[in-house]
Amino acid sequence: MSSPEQIQEQIEQTRSQLSNNVDRLTDKVSPSAVANRQVNRIKSRGQSLRNRVMGSSHDNSGLYGAGNSLGSAAGSAKDSLGSAADSAKDAIGSAPQMVRSQTQGSPLAAGLVAFGVGMVLSSLVPPSEKEQQLAAQAESKARELAEPLKEKGQEMAQELKPAVQDAVEQVKSTAQEAAQDTTEQAKSAAQDVQAPMKQ
Repeated sequence: MSSPEQIQEQIEQTRSQLSNNVDRLTDKVSPSAVANRQVNRIKSRGQSLRNRVMGSSHDNSGLYGAGNSLGSAAGSAKDSLGSAADSAKDAIGSAPQMVRSQTQGSPLAAGLVAFGVGMVLSSLVPPSEKEQQLAAQAESKARELAEPLKEKGQEMAQELKPAVQDAVEQVKSTAQEAAQDTTEQAKSAAQDVQAPMKQ
């Protein structure tokens, strides 16, 4: 059996382990520790995204240095977007792997892909009241501009109608004259052929 000293030593070890566990748990759930972990995770994601889009660089100058600020701003923007960002993340996550690999290290291609995704997402959002008002104004302005053009077209058609009718009449009379000439020439030729036969 265990002696009282051994039992006392085991109790002390258990207390020490329990105290360490409680300290670690307190550290893990403290608001400042949670916030620090979130900030570090967002910075890491931003840096990873920046490296994939812009390509990696070994020095902290130029675009790479500017990317650090961009990564931080993107991280804070991500938190504020909430569920909209989750939807966008799902849409982007389902994009083909080929697009991701082709845009890696190419900011222009990444910009074009982002523009395309933005266009798709904007088409899913219903138009605002202001957009609807502007569309109605544009439609009424187009109708106002189309009406004079329509009237001008009708006037031109009316002006050209007599000229077209005259041209049709001329073609008709020319065709009739040509038909009569042809008939007369055919009769004359027939008489010329018949005259020697009668003699």
